[in-house]
Amino acid sequence: MRLSLFKVQNFRSFHNSGWVSCQDVTALAGVNEAGKSNLLKALWKLKPAFKVDNKIHISDLPRDKANEMIDSGELPVFVTGKFKLDTTDLSLLRKNFPTLKPFDTCVISRSLNGKYIVEVPVSVPAEIEENLHNFLIRIMPGFIYFSNYGNLDSNIYLPQMLSKFNKQGVNEASTAKRRTIKLLLMYMGITPEMLSEDMALLTDSQNPEKLSKFSAADLTQLTQKQEKYAQILKDAGQRLSTDFNNWWRQGKYTFEFTLENNNLRIWVTDDMGNRAPLEERSVGMQWFLSFFLVFTLESQLFYTNTILLLDESGMTLHGLAQKDLVRLFENLSRTNQLVYTTHSSFMLPTEQLNRIKVVYKDVDGHSQVSNDLNINPEHTNELSLYPVKSAVGIDLSTNLLKNSKSVMVVGQADQTYLNIIKNYVLTSGKFKGFNDIIFVVASANGVDGLAQILGKGQGLPKVVLPCTEGGLHMQDYLCKHSYKNSTDKVLLISQFGKYISIEDAMPYKLFAYGAGNYLAEFFGKEFELDTKQSFLTQLYTYAQEHNIKLPDNFRDEVALRVNAYIQKNYKDIKIPHATKKAWLNIISKLI
Repeated sequence: MRLSLFKVQNFRSFHNSGWVSCQDVTALAGVNEAGKSNLLKALWKLKPAFKVDNKIHISDLPRDKANEMIDSGELPVFVTGKFKLDTTDLSLLRKNFPTLKPFDTCVISRSLNGKYIVEVPVSVPAEIEENLHNFLIRIMPGFIYFSNYGNLDSNIYLPQMLSKFNKQGVNEASTAKRRTIKLLLMYMGITPEMLSEDMALLTDSQNPEKLSKFSAADLTQLTQKQEKYAQILKDAGQRLSTDFNNWWRQGKYTFEFTLENNNLRIWVTDDMGNRAPLEERSVGMQWFLSFFLVFTLESQLFYTNTILLLDESGMTLHGLAQKDLVRLFENLSRTNQLVYTTHSSFMLPTEQLNRIKVVYKDVDGHSQVSNDLNINPEHTNELSLYPVKSAVGIDLSTNLLKNSKSVMVVGQADQTYLNIIKNYVLTSGKFKGFNDIIFVVASANGVDGLAQILGKGQGLPKVVLPCTEGGLHMQDYLCKHSYKNSTDKVLLISQFGKYISIEDAMPYKLFAYGAGNYLAEFFGKEFELDTKQSFLTQLYTYAQEHNIKLPDNFRDEVALRVNAYIQKNYKDIKIPHATKKAWLNIISKLI
C-alpha cells in the first residue's frame, strides 16, 4: 500500500488538518510550534511499525477539548489515511477474498480509544467484513518515527559494546547512539557472534603476562584473526569512503578504521590530507555520517512496507549539506515513502514544490495544513510560508545572478525607478545588452559586503548612490576600502545629470498621476511640485517646515505607486524627448 492522503483531527494542536496529499517524499514546512511534530506523531500512532507504546495519552487530546472529551467519554477519530493498493496487495486481496468485487483504495482511521475504522469503496458482505478489515490493517504500512539519530563517537570499546548489544540505553539519546554503533559494525561485517568468538583471544593478546603463555597454535590463531580484522577494517574504510562521498558534497573524505587495544577507532582524512578522529570533525559531518548509516542500512535490511517519519532532520548541517540530505531522502524513497518536517529553506525541494505542505497556526491557535502554497496572507501563515519563499528566492537569485551583471543601489525606490528606465530602454531596442543588468538593493551599511559577494569571479559591480550627505559619505568610504582600485565604479546620481536623487530623472507628471492622492494625504491637495527643484528635497523641506511626519517607507511607497500607474497606462504615457535623452545617458554610463 501507498499513502496518498492523510488527515489529523482531535489530536493535540489539531482540530482538523484537512486532507494532506502525500508523494514519495513529502515535506512539512513551518515555524517552530506550528504543529509539525504533532502531525508526524499522529501518523505514527495510526500503526507503529514496531511494538512500542502507541497508546493514546491525555496529552494527545486537543488542549482546549480534553476535559470535555474525558467527561463525555467521547473519543473520536484522530487520524485517517487513504491508501492505494499495489499489485501485490491486489493479488493477495483476490486470493483471500475471491468473491469480493475488486477495489484498489481504502480508508483506515484510528480513534482516540485505539479502535480502527476501515472503509472500502464496494459493498462487503457482513460475514467477511471483519476478516477483510483485519486483512487491510495487516497489510497497511507501518510508520517509523525518528527525532534522534545518535551521533557516532570516534572511539568504540568493543568489549563494552558487545555487552550492550541487545540492551536498551537509559534514555532516547543513548539508545539511538547504540543503534548507530550496531549498524556501523554490521556495515563493516562484524557480528555479535564474531565478537563473542574473537574478543577473548584479542583481549588476552593485549596482556603481556597472558600473551607469554600463548602456545604456537594460539599465536597462529591470533595472527589469523588479526589479519582477518585488518582486512575487514581496510575494506570497510574504502567502502564507506566511496558510499559517503556519493552523498556528501562538502568535500571529499577518506575513512579509516583501526583496532587498538580492543578500541575501534574512526579516522577521517579530508581532501587537504588532514587526518583527525571523527569527533574533531564538524557536528554536521558527524550527524550526516550517523544518519547515512542508520537509514541506508535500516531501510535496506529492516524497513519493508513502512513509511519513514523524520522530525527536524539535519538541523546541525550547513545549508548545502542539507540539500545533500534532501537528495538522500530521494534515494530512500525508492523503497519507503518518507515524510519529514523542517523550518529550513535548504531542506525544501524547490524543483518539486508540490511536495511541500505548509503547517501553520490559525487565528484561534489551532494547527492547520495547506497543500496550496497560495494560502491566505494572515500573519501566522506568512511566517510559516517564509521557509518556502526563502527557498525559492535563494534558487531564483542564484540562477539570476549567475547569468547577469549586477548594479547596486541603496534603496527599493532606486531599484524601482531604474527598472522603469530599464524597461523603457529595452522596448526602444537601443541597448540590448542592458537586459543582462539587474539592480540589487543593499542597505547603507551592507554595500561593502554585498559588493564583494556579487563581484566574486566577475569584478566588483557598479554602485549608484544619491548625491546626498549620506551618499557622498558612502562614496568616500567605498573608494578608500573595497573600491580603492575601482573608484570609477562608484557612481553618484549627479554624474548622470543635475540630479540629487533618481526621482529627479523622472517626469514630475508621473508623480502627480501615479502618487498624487498619496502625496495629498501628507501635503494637502493645494501643494504643488516645483519642476525646477529636486523632488525629494522640496518634499522633505516642506514636511520639516510644517511638522509633517512622513513614514519610513515614504519613498518606496511613492515609487511603487508610480510604477503601478505606468504598468496600467503604459500605452498612453508620453515620455518627453528630454527625459528619453536623459534615460539613455544613464543607461550608457551603466553599461
